[in-house]
Amino acid sequence: LHPLTWTGGPLPNYTEERLLLILRQWCKDQDLGDVNLVVRKGDPGTEICEVAEEMGCRLIVVPSHGRHGVSRLLFGSVAERIIRHCHCSVLVLRRMKEDASVDEYVDFLSPQRVVVPVDFSAATSAAIATALELVHHRDGVDVISVIPSLDEIARYGAADKPDNVRLENCQQHIAQYLVEHGHGPLSAHCLIGDPGTMIINYASDVKADLIVMPSHGRHGLKRLVLGSTTERVLRHTEIPVLVLRE
Repeated sequence: LHPLTWTGGPLPNYTEERLLLILRQWCKDQDLGDVNLVVRKGDPGTEICEVAEEMGCRLIVVPSHGRHGVSRLLFGSVAERIIRHCHCSVLVLRRMKEDASVDEYVDFLSPQRVVVPVDFSAATSAAIATALELVHHRDGVDVISVIPSLDEIARYGAADKPDNVRLENCQQHIAQYLVEHGHGPLSAHCLIGDPGTMIINYASDVKADLIVMPSHGRHGLKRLVLGSTTERVLRHTEIPVLVLRE
C-alpha cells in the first residue's frame, strides 16, 4: 500500500495496466523515446534491486528526495536501501530546483571536478580509476582521506600522534598509494574530522560535479554501530553521488 493510505487518504487504483498507461504517457510527455517500462508491486528498494539483477544492469540511476527526521524513520530511503542490497553500482541524483534546466542537472555526465573519498580498502583503487575515466583532465580529480580527530580516538581509549604528524603521514601514504596502484600523481588532501561531514564540505567548497564512493555493504549490528559514511553523504550533500559496488 502507498504511504498515503496509512493516513486515511483514498485508496489508489494500483492495477498494473493503469500504472503502465500512466508511465507510458509520462515518458511520452518527457520525450524519453523508446524505453522499457516495468511495473512491480512491493517494497520499492527490494523490487528495484530484483529488476536490476534480472536485467543484468551495471548501473542504477535513482533520484534522492532528501527526506529527514520522522519522514525518514517512517518511510526510510529507497536510495539507501538500493545501495545497501543491490549487486551493481548506483548513481544518486539530487532533487532539481524549480528553476533548474536539464542541462544544469546532467553535469555528472561530463564532470569537470570529481571528489573521491578514500579509505584504502580494496575498492579504493577502482573508485579512483572510475573518476579518472569520467573527467577530461586529471586535474579534475580530487582524492581525499579523512582521519578521525584526537577527541574521537581518545573516546575509545587509544593514543595517537599529534594532528600535524598524522596529516603528514596520511599525505605521504596517499602519494605512495597512488603511485603503487598506477594512478600517478593526483590532487590529494588529508582532512581531520567526521568523514561524512568533511567529505560534504570539501566537495561543496571545490564545487564538485560528482562524488565517487565505494560501498562496503555493511549490514546488521555492524552497520548500526559504525554508521555508514556513504549514507550520511547521500542524506546531506547537494552533489550527485556515484556509489560503486565492490
